Amino acid sequence: MEAKLKRNLTLVGHAQSGKTTLAESILFFCKATTRKGDVMQGSTVSDYNEDEQDRKISINASFLKADHKGHQIQMIDTPGYMDFVGETVAALRATDAAILVVDAVNGVEVGTEDVWDRLNEMGLPRIIFINKIDKGEAKSDTVIAAIQEQLSNKAVKVDLESSDFIEAIAESDDKLLEKYLETGALSPEDIKRVLRQAVVQAKIFPIICGSALNDTGVEALLDAVVAYLPSPLERPALKAKMADSEEEKELVPEEEGTFSGFVFKSLFDPHLGQLSLMRVVSGTLLANTDYYNSNRKSKEHISTISLLQGKEQIKIPQANCGDIVALPKLKNSHVSDSLSSSNAHVVFHPITFPAPSLSASIKPKTRADEEKISTCLTRMCEEDHTLQVERDTETKEMLISGMGDLHLKIILDRMKSRYNLEVDLGTPKIRYRETITKTARYRYKYKKQSGGRGQYGDVDLEVAPLPRDGEEYEFVNKIFGGAIPKNYIPSVEKGVKQTIEEGALSKSPIINIQVSLMDGSFHAVDSSDMAFQIAGAMALKEAVKQAGPILLEPIMEVTIVIPSDFIGQISGDISSRRGRILGEEPKGKHEAIIAHIPQSEMFKYATDLRSMTGGRGTYAMTFSHYEQAPAKITDRVVEERNKQDEKE
Repeated sequence: MEAKLKRNLTLVGHAQSGKTTLAESILFFCKATTRKGDVMQGSTVSDYNEDEQDRKISINASFLKADHKGHQIQMIDTPGYMDFVGETVAALRATDAAILVVDAVNGVEVGTEDVWDRLNEMGLPRIIFINKIDKGEAKSDTVIAAIQEQLSNKAVKVDLESSDFIEAIAESDDKLLEKYLETGALSPEDIKRVLRQAVVQAKIFPIICGSALNDTGVEALLDAVVAYLPSPLERPALKAKMADSEEEKELVPEEEGTFSGFVFKSLFDPHLGQLSLMRVVSGTLLANTDYYNSNRKSKEHISTISLLQGKEQIKIPQANCGDIVALPKLKNSHVSDSLSSSNAHVVFHPITFPAPSLSASIKPKTRADEEKISTCLTRMCEEDHTLQVERDTETKEMLISGMGDLHLKIILDRMKSRYNLEVDLGTPKIRYRETITKTARYRYKYKKQSGGRGQYGDVDLEVAPLPRDGEEYEFVNKIFGGAIPKNYIPSVEKGVKQTIEEGALSKSPIINIQVSLMDGSFHAVDSSDMAFQIAGAMALKEAVKQAGPILLEPIMEVTIVIPSDFIGQISGDISSRRGRILGEEPKGKHEAIIAHIPQSEMFKYATDLRSMTGGRGTYAMTFSHYEQAPAKITDRVVEERNKQDEKE
């Protein structure tokens, strides 16, 4: 089918707004299905995974196809829950427009605001479908007013008889506005022409009211999709560069041009394994053909190409400009990779996924599962780019991070169902540090005689605190006159560094410390590298004990973005977490609170913030600095580390 007759769109909106039900209604109306599925019965085309059917919610993006009035409509039905926002981000990158579904009873909700901001960032055209107008509590006029106030005053209900609608259209085009002011009227042809132009440019957002459950407004919505939303050839140019150059370029989609496309998602198929989802930007993609992965600088063989209809795969010999297709068993290509003809080598900008907000330690319940947990999590991270896994080299823990409690719960369920792997989640260990508060000096003589050659090392060390914002460690050699031979000085420092890494209080590394080698002695026969290492380590350990050692805890700089109504509540919560507010600043329609909060107080914060703000709050945090931990926390940490030593 010609690209100008294609429409690619994503169904977005708050959870439970009716996106999946709308998708079912569209499929049924277009005769793509012979019956309408039901979310509660687990019979929809979109929600075909067992975990979705059990929970009665969408968890994964699903891919659907329908035909209306000679046009091909490819839809991606996305989850509304914020825990699965990565699915929405990937889908929006692959499509040219969106249908924003708004509940006629609940109106503009947090998920509505979030996805609206994402659509604005991407400059995507959209149609707003106010759903569930058949409900007794529905008030479409109230919802429209809320949309215009909270989202955009350029959102207008499609009504060719309405003066407000006609004025909004006229205001989007200077020439048309002049004509309207002169004549007081516009022709239907002028209205439709300018309306399409304004919608494609994301200057006007048509509103259509209906009920997906009762098929009300579905035909009007489909007509609007065909009439007003852009074809793949009309979407804004995509930012890209050539594989061997950093020079930016804009790639305009072309039907007859050389092939280029990008992988935007990977999903698991129980029969075929991993499937890679690709958007064809330009040209034609052929089955059983080799292409070039511009990111990996390697060849990629495309064996088969399929269109998706839920879990059903429809094999096709080729895909053309604008198509969204599934490619099985790619060897070298991953999400955000670009493929092109051998003479193109185009690299599209990578997809930026939101950073995870909740972390936990993860370990298998049995030793037998330790080997397969890494393989399992690697595969799941490829499928879900809002999931991150890393091994903390300091705490020796494997950490898993996701978008929230529900997200991690789904991941654990899939590990069990797909890989028969059960794990335990825990609170990650904190990377504490130690330091000293005063100067101290200690001399340690290591002397050992065991019948043959003995061991001798004599080290006199002085320790002094360094500024908190300065060097973490400094070693100074103040030996004069050869009290310790030069060849043994590195041995002393090696022993010092060993103790610094092990700490004196809690087995946490010591920072902001200056260690000076003041004096010592050696034995011509019995001295050795090892003897001076031991003497250096012991001298430092005893000196630190006399230098007022304290425990330091990591402090995070946290930026919390919330509606202004919640400032008082969030400020109080920050104080309860031993935090300090640094300042506030406007952030679009919201307020941003910047604060310093101990890391130990931030676990589960994603869940707590969501609860306090009704899902309207977001946050990001980065490490800022270390501060002295309260005595209560110091005592607890030291006790825990001592118990650990006893076990070991």
